[in-house]
Amino acid sequence: MSTISPWKHDFPIFSINAHPNLCYFDSAATCLTPKHVAEAIYYYQCFSHANSHKSVYQLSANATELVEQAREKVANFIGATANEGVVFTSSSTESINLVATSFALNRLTKHSNIIIGAAEHHANLLPWQALCKQVGATLRIAPITSQGLIDVAALAKLIDSDTVLIAVNHVSNVLGVINPIKKIAEVAHQKNVPVLVDGAQGVRYGPVNFTDLGCDFYVFSSHKIYGATGCGVLVSKNKYIEQMSPFQLGAGIVQSVSYQEAIFTQGPLKFEPGSHNVAGIVGLVEAIDYLNDITWSEITAHTDATSAYLFQQLRELPYINPLIFWPNNEFHSNNVSDVVQCPSIFSFTMAGASCQDVAGFLDDSEIALRFGTQCVEPLHHSLNLAASLRVSLGLYNGFEDIDRLVTGIKSLNNLIQGPDIFDENNNILDNE
Repeated sequence: MSTISPWKHDFPIFSINAHPNLCYFDSAATCLTPKHVAEAIYYYQCFSHANSHKSVYQLSANATELVEQAREKVANFIGATANEGVVFTSSSTESINLVATSFALNRLTKHSNIIIGAAEHHANLLPWQALCKQVGATLRIAPITSQGLIDVAALAKLIDSDTVLIAVNHVSNVLGVINPIKKIAEVAHQKNVPVLVDGAQGVRYGPVNFTDLGCDFYVFSSHKIYGATGCGVLVSKNKYIEQMSPFQLGAGIVQSVSYQEAIFTQGPLKFEPGSHNVAGIVGLVEAIDYLNDITWSEITAHTDATSAYLFQQLRELPYINPLIFWPNNEFHSNNVSDVVQCPSIFSFTMAGASCQDVAGFLDDSEIALRFGTQCVEPLHHSLNLAASLRVSLGLYNGFEDIDRLVTGIKSLNNLIQGPDIFDENNNILDNE
């Protein structure tokens, strides 16, 4: 394998006029934007922009067609069928809040409960926490195993006749594990409990098949798959879309209105008031086309190779402490539904240095990675950690980036403790 990603040249941020020395390791937060996506958005804004679903003149009709074609494109991308609906939102966060307000709220009483995992992103914790406080319901937390996975057996024991919803992540944005969504959905459906999946990280390692997973709601954001920010998706079974009331109110979601009442339209459109973010939706479609053109087989082969190399190099540093466990070097991520360890996300701490100091030191060499609680503060508390560092890889990362990361970490350790001393077998000796 080449040390440089074959797709790095698709991303203008690495050009000589921008940041040619950048090592970007924060793709779990947001992926960088390829030129193809930026150009599609630029072309729409400059030459095709109009308000969709509002008028019959040609520009508006074209915008409407773009949005509806995008709905079909997203459905195909996520493995949804005619029995599921695609709703455009501003983000995964808004999609979760939509389900909380339009679905769960009307079903909750003070006797009810909602179940989430112990390693949920704040976006999949705070809405349910607030909702339960609002009505006096109980928020139940499903524990994780020593491998970081949601404990399905323990989760099953939390479900009862008063459980309204289970909300879990597909892929942990901190632990880098893929949760057994099919098993969780099977257990939940045995007791007629719907399941929402936060797929913000899951879509990066596709192909994801909504129908095969068996969940009832799936949310993700465009910028997690190399699209623009400000565009999210909620995929829902149609039976729930029919039951749910609009999340926000405004123009474009009504069949008729009087001063006294409104009759709302049916289907996904009733959750999309105001003006569609057509530019963001165009960027999402282009991002999907970009990934499909590369093919998932190529993407996963590259991801597997770079991830294995990353873990191999970090494993050799005795002062690097992973949050949960060391993954093995053999990744099989051709189907995100079938594997446990998710490549490309690795969180750790470094002995002798605060996470902030490590991140700042590396940033001086244009090596960008995340530090903090990664928007999963309760998990860090349970691990007795104030913060962690996270490396998350993207299509643009190659072996040379990882080499620079490891060199930077070694340099910082040398400043803190002095250089490593090796024995005749090249093993690191204790400097003391």
